[in-house]
Amino acid sequence: MASDHEDPLSTATRALVDATTTLSRLFGEQARTVVPEVGDAVAQSLREASRGLAQASESMAHTAATAAHAAVDRAEAGARAAAGRAGDAADRAEGAARSAAGRADDRRRQKVDRTRADLLAAAARVIAAKGYEGASVGDIAAEAGYTKGAVYAHFASKEEVFLTLARDQLHVTIDSPDATLPGVTVDGVDEEALTHWLCGVQDDPRVLLSLEFLAYGLRHPEASGELARLHVASHQVLAEQVAEVRRARQGDDAAPGTTQDDYDTALAVISVLNVAALEGRLTGSPHLSPQAGARIIARLLS
Repeated sequence: MASDHEDPLSTATRALVDATTTLSRLFGEQARTVVPEVGDAVAQSLREASRGLAQASESMAHTAATAAHAAVDRAEAGARAAAGRAGDAADRAEGAARSAAGRADDRRRQKVDRTRADLLAAAARVIAAKGYEGASVGDIAAEAGYTKGAVYAHFASKEEVFLTLARDQLHVTIDSPDATLPGVTVDGVDEEALTHWLCGVQDDPRVLLSLEFLAYGLRHPEASGELARLHVASHQVLAEQVAEVRRARQGDDAAPGTTQDDYDTALAVISVLNVAALEGRLTGSPHLSPQAGARIIARLLS
């Protein structure tokens, strides 16, 4: 019985072989009865034909099987190639998605940072003008051009806005490589440069903010510890600058490091700066002016 997987041509060929074999047997038997020599010859020819057909059938079956295997191999190779291309496409799509998500995250972070910076800048202006107690979250939002909801999206309260301002301003004083008195170098004090800086400080809202930071720390013990540490660190920076000037002036005879005299001088400089910036602006007196402050600081550091 033909296999379910044989093609019609192979089945027909095999049937022909079977029929020829049967005919050869029957005809041979009959021919041998009549003319034995002829019957044997015919039977032999039929047997050879039968063998030839059988071989042809086997050859065709082998060829068909080989072709089928080759087709299967090509199909598998094509499937693997298609899978590889699909995998590459999926990888590219995934990479593009990650890249797009990364860019979207960057834009969101930039927007958040920009909004936060706008709110802090507005808070500095409002609190410098109205004081901490007089400023409201609504005032800060209006100054920045945002809603109150935007403020609360970035800060839990007005107090957090204020303390963030304090940290930012005092950390700039402490950490900035330019956190030194303008006009003050190891070669001496440039009174003109220092005077110019003090005149600018008079109109800088950060001066009034500094007073608000001090007042807040004194009124709110829960925040005094952090604010005190920041002010001490700021004093340390100025004392180290004073010590550098002193060591350059005294040369080999200078005491190393930062001495108590350096801390005292730094305190005196801070006091003069505050008076020249604040009382000079309030009174307009030449004795409390930026020019007077620059002269006194030059003497302190000489």
